[in-house]
Amino acid sequence: MIHIVVTMIVKPGRLPDFLAECEKLRPLVLAEQGCIEYVYTRDIASPLGIQEAINSNRITLVEKWESLAALQVHTEQAHMKEFGPRIQAMRESVTARVTEPAF
Repeated sequence: MIHIVVTMIVKPGRLPDFLAECEKLRPLVLAEQGCIEYVYTRDIASPLGIQEAINSNRITLVEKWESLAALQVHTEQAHMKEFGPRIQAMRESVTARVTEPAF
């Protein structure tokens, strides 16, 4: 199983538009072969002492895929190729971590 954590900082004032685009995309991705989970999350306060500072413009996408092959097919889907340009101007930054279970 492949785990992906994508951290996006959305430009001030653009969060409603950004989330609307993500909400349209999500069911298309969930219908893809090999997609196990595809969830957009936002920061909340917690009792964890190690938590990063909350950023109201940070959206974290948590993805789980059956395999790297499924992830590769995902990146080639038309809806993904169309999604990137639509949200590019709404984001200040984006980073991703791709991981697998350690044991």
